Amino acid sequence: MSDDTDTLQRLFAEQEELEKERLAENAATRWDIPVLIVFATLFATVFLQFFTRYVLNDSLSWTEEAARYLLIILTFVGAINCQKADSHIRLEFIDHVFTRHVYHLKLIALTLSTFFFGFLAYALTILARTTSFQKMVSLPFPKYYLYIIIMVALIALVAVHILQIVRMLKAPTS
Repeated sequence: MSDDTDTLQRLFAEQEELEKERLAENAATRWDIPVLIVFATLFATVFLQFFTRYVLNDSLSWTEEAARYLLIILTFVGAINCQKADSHIRLEFIDHVFTRHVYHLKLIALTLSTFFFGFLAYALTILARTTSFQKMVSLPFPKYYLYIIIMVALIALVAVHILQIVRMLKAPTS
């Protein structure tokens, strides 16, 4: 009888550990926090736009521009998380067709993407510098704030790419 009880207790403890691991994997990490903040702000802005336009019948002019810029920021900040999780959309049939060369294709794609995003970050520094005097249409902020946020996201994306390239080069080719 005690063997059965010990076995049940061990099974319950194992099940509880598996549940804790599953919850830890699904929990938001510190890298998800910026995405969640931008998404919550975007949601609140779009809700405010909807509420003022259709319920109060008097639209706030700044909500449309703010929603557009928040969506742009969400795209670039979310791209960092997608790259970290390797969950970008790609043509998986290429993985199946070129199975022997997938490692090299991924390395080439990561390298090209790194240079592309690095060039975009550099171009944004020039754009932010040349448009530093321009203000947004309905918001009282300079446009270069948007460009700087996107540039920081691109620099973080380049850093993630570089880390992934280093990991791929350290790992044995399979």
